[in-house]
Amino acid sequence: MADEHRLSLVTYNLHELNQGYSCLASLCMDFDIVFIQEHWLAPFDLNRLDKICSNAICFASSAMDDVISRGCFSGRPFGSVGISVKKSLATITKLVTTEKRYIIVQVGQTVFINVYLPSTSTVCRDDEFVDCLASIVNDIADLNYVDIVFGGDMNVDLSVSGDLCYSLLHFAQEIGLKFVYEKLSPDSKTFRVEFTGASSLTDHFAVRQSLYNNLHAVQVLDSGINLSDHCPLAITVSVPDFTDSAPHNQKSNTKSEVEQLSFRWDHCDITQYKCKKTVVL
Repeated sequence: MADEHRLSLVTYNLHELNQGYSCLASLCMDFDIVFIQEHWLAPFDLNRLDKICSNAICFASSAMDDVISRGCFSGRPFGSVGISVKKSLATITKLVTTEKRYIIVQVGQTVFINVYLPSTSTVCRDDEFVDCLASIVNDIADLNYVDIVFGGDMNVDLSVSGDLCYSLLHFAQEIGLKFVYEKLSPDSKTFRVEFTGASSLTDHFAVRQSLYNNLHAVQVLDSGINLSDHCPLAITVSVPDFTDSAPHNQKSNTKSEVEQLSFRWDHCDITQYKCKKTVVL
């Protein structure tokens, strides 16, 4: 790439914020963009993620909206996702959408999609898995972008064939993505259970072919401060220069090109308003 920006990214399943706090704080300091899964925060506690790193902004969603809205919550919290972005990129970053299982932001001409796909314990797992991927396709359909970075805890080991593995690979092919796990050593694992000795590679990144050709590093990080059952997965990649942040074929919304309309309450039909108020009250 003639004009490029070297970007560092990492995906990390915290297995609860308190458990992964120290490792997450370190990652937010060291990486440009951090994909976060399983922070387990309720909607009214999401601001706790903003306090982890002073030089980053965080977009987040809670998987517990529906449960908490029904009344007093009991039991173990669960799920939820977020994306931390360095403040140096804030002016060219926009939030596209937040859902309980994924969150999408666009930085310059690159779309970043962080997912936490259903695990084996999820009721109707297959249906929710496919629905989540289909919703992502719909959400990015109208965006103007050049590249995509897709990552997170996908709860699928791509070395083990199956219906969900096929669905995930088909989704990646549909939007032109290539998984980067082939750049890892064959024995790499991101999920481990010390009590049973079980381990697997369920955390992934997938990128457009143009980015795949410009990957500088793909590695699983192991650290003594990591108390989660997942290890962070990190990549470094060259992306188009962020100084040219306007997506291709997209007009800038200057005052001369776009007429901004607004409603003025003091310019409405006062007689109609009084009649309507009389009926309602």
